[in-house]
Amino acid sequence: MPFKVHLLIIACIIIAVLLSWQFMPKTPAHTAETRNAKILTISITHASWGLNCPSVAINSDASRHDAFMNKPVTNTKLHEDNVLGPVGILCNGTTKCDVTPDETTLGTDPAPECTSKSLEIEYRCFSYDRPWNVKTTTAAVSLHCDQTPK
Repeated sequence: MPFKVHLLIIACIIIAVLLSWQFMPKTPAHTAETRNAKILTISITHASWGLNCPSVAINSDASRHDAFMNKPVTNTKLHEDNVLGPVGILCNGTTKCDVTPDETTLGTDPAPECTSKSLEIEYRCFSYDRPWNVKTTTAAVSLHCDQTPK
């Protein structure tokens, strides 16, 4: 291609950019106030239900023991973050969330023989925020990101 054609193409591009610049709005879509007013949403980092309950043997055979620690094998359902999935589905991405410690909300009861299970939830309102911890045994717990949690 000759030099004049290249020059003509570059001139057209410059004119197109200049015209689009002229017709853009003079004020930005986001003012300083809207940039500072970030919407904070809940991000669940840990959620456990029933960890305060004593371990229960899987079967009634008292002779069954752990080979290394010489103690009865315990219920494997009682592990940390055993309700992270259901609580995350319920609360992640929201600004306020209420969680009730029951089977309807959290799924299968990890320790049905324990009547005073506690629900422990740790969450953040954004990635650099310190984690907030809430704990309950019977009542619903409320998670908030629109104000300081209580």
